Amino acid sequence: MAGNCSKENCYPEETGCNHEGCDVLTDCKFYHADNKEDKESIAHDSNESEYFVRIPWTGNTFGLKDLNYLTVTSKVVLIGITGVASVGKTTFLATLYCMLRHGHSIGDYQFAGSLTINGWENIAWYLSWKQNNDIQFPPHTSSNAGRIPGLLHLTLKNSSGDKKELVFTDAPGEWFDNWTFNQNDPNAKGVVWIHQNADAFLLFADCDKLSGSDLGKARKQTRLVADRLKHNLGNRPLGLVWSKSDIKLDDEIKLQITNYIKNSPIENYNEFETSVREGTDSQHHLNVCESINWILLSLNGQVNIIPGVQQYKPQDMFLSKR
Repeated sequence: MAGNCSKENCYPEETGCNHEGCDVLTDCKFYHADNKEDKESIAHDSNESEYFVRIPWTGNTFGLKDLNYLTVTSKVVLIGITGVASVGKTTFLATLYCMLRHGHSIGDYQFAGSLTINGWENIAWYLSWKQNNDIQFPPHTSSNAGRIPGLLHLTLKNSSGDKKELVFTDAPGEWFDNWTFNQNDPNAKGVVWIHQNADAFLLFADCDKLSGSDLGKARKQTRLVADRLKHNLGNRPLGLVWSKSDIKLDDEIKLQITNYIKNSPIENYNEFETSVREGTDSQHHLNVCESINWILLSLNGQVNIIPGVQQYKPQDMFLSKR
């Protein structure tokens, strides 16, 4: 379906026409086909079916418009996955999904569905076995890829039937580079939104870069992102993820970064060693799930309290309608 819509945040190629009362795309005054052939093709498709059914999700990674469909009906936990480029953020998310897909749990919660299943599968594909027993790492998240910020959704359910709706950010590392130097940079707007709206954060420190010739730069970048995150952090959890922990990192380097981040009080702080490689007793993989479990435990009880309904008063004619 080629063409474009002049209305902001409308994506007819994915969800059909969003203009109220307009079920057939060619009838919409805001939609314009790229050429005559495309318009005739769309008209033919319209005649083949009685009407278009517009669905609120496509299975792809969410944009902000899509997020509205979830937040109006559910309490959502938004987890900011943060760090500069190539520190393992997308690989962490792919590993998390692969763990859940194979039956692992997050505390007492297990996978119960996703509105972005295609988005998860797209990144998890790279960690699946290919020919010659080869695996790959997910590609770098491009700063101009698709709608932004990219959001991935999970529904979790525990043994009591309680559900959790989780949304993870998958943002390009370049955004965080821009943000650390200038928080008002137009190219950092996505990170500003994440920082303002996330319920918790995971900050990634790359053991590979910190153990090699890029030590100075990698250490500085980790500190700068940490400084930005801690500003107006409040009681939101902040976890430090040592990614690529299968690579040995000097304990003194880790201690320096830890002490720097903790140089000002953080109410909820923890550290996790993770890697796409399992590690001893699969601990690196298990820590991926444990980091999310720690966030959920830290946030437990921090939901908004629903105000009580005032006691029924016979003299109040409005309330008596109940």
